[in-house]
Amino acid sequence: MKSALLRSLPVLALLLPGPLAAAQDPPEPKPSQSVRYEVRYLDLHAAEVLAWDQCVQKEKCRVATARMPNSPNRIGYLDVSAEAAVQEKIARALAKADASPQTRNLQILLLSATMKAGAATSEIPENAQKALADIKKFLPFKSYQLVDAAWMSVTEDQAAQGRLGGTGGAAYQVKLQFQRGGDPETPSLFLDHFELGQEMVVQTKDGPHYDVRRLIDTTFNVKVGETVVVGTSRADGADGALVVLLTAAPSS
Repeated sequence: MKSALLRSLPVLALLLPGPLAAAQDPPEPKPSQSVRYEVRYLDLHAAEVLAWDQCVQKEKCRVATARMPNSPNRIGYLDVSAEAAVQEKIARALAKADASPQTRNLQILLLSATMKAGAATSEIPENAQKALADIKKFLPFKSYQLVDAAWMSVTEDQAAQGRLGGTGGAAYQVKLQFQRGGDPETPSLFLDHFELGQEMVVQTKDGPHYDVRRLIDTTFNVKVGETVVVGTSRADGADGALVVLLTAAPSS
């Protein structure tokens, strides 16, 4: 009986875990790389957002922006510290987004709006009617009429100017400038300057003087293919207003 028990001990020893078994080492963290990317055309803030979007684990990424002294206004730098795989994603995304300046066709619509109910006019394009319907709870007006429309071909980061006619011989001036958004999968434009002014002739002691009275001055984002209501201008005491819409046409 005693010999049988002794013979079984080596077998039991093999089945039991050893008290000094080595613990499994945790995987070593992947090393980070520091890379400087030159940003030539894309807005620097948009480039920074684009880089952060590629970092799934934000705590493992560091993104900073910089502009070098005496460099052109549009050229900036992204300093990124991240794993190699993330750096590859950032490089691909920037190569796609930071391309040469875009030229976009923008449609400007000038409408007159009143508080009186009226039949919908077929002159207003369908996309503009949809944009008005989307924000109808924010606008008190009940009917709209198309006053004028203009197409403007605008190159990124270059100021452009257009002209619209109004009722009774009135004339309006449009000034705008855009930058592209940072997400190449959802193309958009940032209108960093949009201005609508009414051209006027002011009588002074020195004679007639040409002037422009600013009616709308704003900034906004618009997706390519989308129509947005830019703003309204309402005269004091009037029950009507001018409404401006902008459409960013897709590239043909």
